[in-house]
Amino acid sequence: MKVESRTVLGAFIFLAILTAVYWILVALHGASSERSGIAMLVFSFSAYALLGGYLLAQYLRRHGIPRPEDRFDANQNDGAGVIDYFPANSIWPVGMGLGMIFGACALVWGLWYLAIGAVLFFGAVFGWVTESDYTEDVLPGSDPDDLEASHETYASTGSTHGH
Repeated sequence: MKVESRTVLGAFIFLAILTAVYWILVALHGASSERSGIAMLVFSFSAYALLGGYLLAQYLRRHGIPRPEDRFDANQNDGAGVIDYFPANSIWPVGMGLGMIFGACALVWGLWYLAIGAVLFFGAVFGWVTESDYTEDVLPGSDPDDLEASHETYASTGSTHGH
């Protein structure tokens, strides 16, 4: 986390200095109506401050236990193992994104884009909700053969097990 912290701190300092210089130059040139640039720069370094606060909270939560990425004596095996659970791939978020794009286009080019966007978006939501893969019910470390046997049992008894 040292690399991330230094990167965020550097970006925060750079944007804070840039904001101060920009503010002074705008004030010297008498462009009092120029507020958007200052606002964007203030929000930019505020976003890095928020990210820096999150990294600080993560550091304090870990009580200073370094990750393999932060140690100079670490080797590749130190980072091996299960990383995390990642859900299965799905095409439905792309459909939702396209629906939102058409919805945004409706604000510019006409409300008929909203109808197309709504069909795409809600169709993708319906598809994502009804997308079913019985392997998602498997707990990490479960035996897939046990899963197939349990589904055969449910199929033969007519039970849907809440599905």
